[in-house]
Amino acid sequence: MKYVTIGFILSLVGIIVSLVFWDIHMIPVITSSIGVVFLVATLIFSGTLVSGDRIRANYATESEEDRKSRYKMFTSSLLLAIPNFIVSIVFSFLLNNG
Repeated sequence: MKYVTIGFILSLVGIIVSLVFWDIHMIPVITSSIGVVFLVATLIFSGTLVSGDRIRANYATESEEDRKSRYKMFTSSLLLAIPNFIVSIVFSFLLNNG
């Protein structure tokens, strides 16, 4: 739950930065960019960007605690990305229909 809260705090920082340096229409761009950064980190930590042979080799050589650590890193980075995408979608909807 703390990662979701941190993700919303990062969204708030993105909103403030957007309002200070640009205008309200840049909020979806800034918050979705933050979300994309954490989504890419999720893909890297989860190991989905490598081939099947590499996945098997990594699985065979890594220990259980390394696997748990990697799992925790990619779930936490995913939980950081989700609130940023939610804020981006909400502001996109509000700005285009309001």
